[in-house]
Amino acid sequence: MKIQKGFRYRLKPTKQQEQKLLQHGGNTRFLWNHFLKTNIDYYKETKKFKFYHELAVSLPKLKDEHPFLKESFSQSLQMVARQLDKALEDSFKKEKGFPSFKKKALLNDSFTCPQKWRLSKGSVFIPKIGEVRWIKHRALQGKPKSITISQDGNKWYCSVLCEKEVKEKEKKTDTIVGIDVGLKEFATLSDGKVTGNPKHIKKYEKKLTKEQKKLSKKQKGSKNRSKQRMKIRKIHCKIKNVRQDFLHKTTSNMIAKYDGVILEDLNVRGIMKNHHLAKSIADVSWSEFRRQLEYKAKWNFKHFVLIGRFEPTSKICSNCGCAQDMPLSKRQFDCPDCGISIDRDLNASINIRNIGLNTLGRRGINACGDERLLSSMKQEKECLVN
Repeated sequence: MKIQKGFRYRLKPTKQQEQKLLQHGGNTRFLWNHFLKTNIDYYKETKKFKFYHELAVSLPKLKDEHPFLKESFSQSLQMVARQLDKALEDSFKKEKGFPSFKKKALLNDSFTCPQKWRLSKGSVFIPKIGEVRWIKHRALQGKPKSITISQDGNKWYCSVLCEKEVKEKEKKTDTIVGIDVGLKEFATLSDGKVTGNPKHIKKYEKKLTKEQKKLSKKQKGSKNRSKQRMKIRKIHCKIKNVRQDFLHKTTSNMIAKYDGVILEDLNVRGIMKNHHLAKSIADVSWSEFRRQLEYKAKWNFKHFVLIGRFEPTSKICSNCGCAQDMPLSKRQFDCPDCGISIDRDLNASINIRNIGLNTLGRRGINACGDERLLSSMKQEKECLVN
């Protein structure tokens, strides 16, 4: 099986190279906004969109109208048309929104080079820019296919997309765990293990508030205001990096330890409408947690199962199946029928695991003769350790 992995490295450009990077990033941003506006206007007239071929064909004429586009690598400009084509197709799906215009003030421009680049230990050759030094802190795995240069504030990064051949192996079903995510605790596993909520934003909230107050007093358009915006961006970048580090370590540990994970398909967008909890929900990044578990399970040939979002996992007793109302303020599940008293999150994670195991059974995963899993499914409903 072939998988794709991205490896991100910090660039160390000279001042002249940085100006060229800014020019290339600005050109792709300009082209994206131009193509998007063209599509919006075209749709108002014809109720149709222009996709890759029509957009790519218009590039030579655009270069004549806007000579600064000639300074960019032609294939990087073609990739903008391809990326917008995919964004428009994805917008027809419910979980994806319509593409938006890019802003220079966000300082997050990027461009992709599918060909004509070269990699070495100490530098990367970028078409029309030249050899740029980079910090290659880890070795590449697989065959490099393309590079993407991205801006993050005043820093530049090179992401190398590699294609790697992975030898397929049989999926095991010995240790499959159910995971219930929450705000009080980040994740509660069906085997009783709990991962605490690190609350990344709360650690930097005071510092962020202080710097934002300073920004509000700076004159708009001044250099001091621009410098203050960079300070705030640096704090946000720190929060993002700490959060990503926590998620990667947590998901990698779970995938390495268990033969499969079962999650509940939460409607995160709907839950975020609760303004009292929206900030905390955004901080825990449930969607990113699910995304990382899904692709890491695929890479390591582990089971990944999503159960329906309307399953009453918190309201049903994991021991006898008795149902009762469970408001958020009630943290302990006390069953009136069997008398079991269990933490509500642990009870939900066990229910998630039971439903997921039933789903795996219906898919025929256990048809290979593994009777231990089937017998354990029956025993769990009869006897559970409190």
